[in-house]
Amino acid sequence: MKKCRRWLLMLAAGIMTVGLTACSGEAKKSEETEKSGGTKVTVKFFNGNVEMVDWYNDAIEQFNQQSDSIVVEHEFLKEGTSALQTKFAAGDIPDITTMANQQMIDAGKFLDLSDSDWWDRIDPSIKEIAKDTISGKNYFVPTNTVFTGIIYNKDIFNELGLTSPGTWSEFENVLRAIKEKKEEIVPLYFAGKEAWTTGMLFADIPGAVERQKLGIIEYNRIAGQGEIEKMKMTEPDGPYEKYVEGLMTLQKEELINSNVLTATYDDQVNAMANGEAAMIFQGLFSLSNIEKNNPEMADKLGFMAFPAMEDDVKPAYVSAPDSTYYIASDSKNQKEAKEFLDWLFQAENQKSYAETRMAPSVFTDVKAVLSPIYNGIEEELKDAAALGSVYEPVGFGGDAIGIMVQELFAGKYTPEEFVEAYEANWKKSYEAQ
Repeated sequence: MKKCRRWLLMLAAGIMTVGLTACSGEAKKSEETEKSGGTKVTVKFFNGNVEMVDWYNDAIEQFNQQSDSIVVEHEFLKEGTSALQTKFAAGDIPDITTMANQQMIDAGKFLDLSDSDWWDRIDPSIKEIAKDTISGKNYFVPTNTVFTGIIYNKDIFNELGLTSPGTWSEFENVLRAIKEKKEEIVPLYFAGKEAWTTGMLFADIPGAVERQKLGIIEYNRIAGQGEIEKMKMTEPDGPYEKYVEGLMTLQKEELINSNVLTATYDDQVNAMANGEAAMIFQGLFSLSNIEKNNPEMADKLGFMAFPAMEDDVKPAYVSAPDSTYYIASDSKNQKEAKEFLDWLFQAENQKSYAETRMAPSVFTDVKAVLSPIYNGIEEELKDAAALGSVYEPVGFGGDAIGIMVQELFAGKYTPEEFVEAYEANWKKSYEAQ
């Protein structure tokens, strides 16, 4: 009886020990779960790249299935940088983001990635053009380059005997020729409902004049110092005023689509894919959607530079780092964020990404098969000026400028009134930083 009682006491003590150990383990696990938001560390990935949402969703699902320690949550919002600022202000800080602005960089919101091992696989020239113009550091890693200019239908140009226009007046004449000979075709399809599609053009068309004359580095220095008078935005009969007058001429002569104020980016892409438009102002990142909608268009598309707004400068196009990745300096999951990017940047993943986005990869070990539009693109652009990224004050980027263009098409401004308001809004945003 005593042996039985002793055995029962030992059993009870053992159960208690096991129970305490289990409770301790559960408590530790609970602490880890609370810290990470689950049994895996959650990495928040905030993306503003509309063309690649499906690709990211598929890639992240694949990563999450094979990772034992990390789960990535993907969020996309069209509002882009403005939505990101709201998130930071509310304390909802993503670990990784594909966008930023100069104010956030200056405020130390992102890690300095200058010494990252990722650069060992990247064309060295890309690291130079990706440096912050103020600090000289690299706060983002790009995976691709992108060209922005004019995508055009080669069949229409060849049929009508048209060539790439060098100046804006030549460009208008090309549009008139298309309208006269091809009544069923929209000469230039403008997407005006989503502000960024028209707002992004100001730095690249009228702004290209002083960017060429001063040089990219000096222009960005002047803009960064707020020396707005040297940018000549309100110069009488200057490039900005000429460009605004040009937009009004296109609308008046019906050289652009009549539904410009309600036409979306998707409408623009569809018009090009269906052969309903001769030209669009857009980045080559839109090729993926155009060719997805109509694979037969792949061999029919060409690319040219924007026409020059003054005779003493070249037509210009944008060649800039694309698909950029930032890591938040306040992220508690920087190690896991880098681990995910390590996986994302693997050559096979980046080959898939580049071929889906139709944008050349910056990784030297990635050999992607791109759209036929890239065949001969160097010859097409040999006499044009390549523009890099441009400084813009916080709050007056593509979206804000695009809203002004919407108001212009709605009849709110004369060209003189527009450029005055443009400079005033630029200055106001700069001073508010």
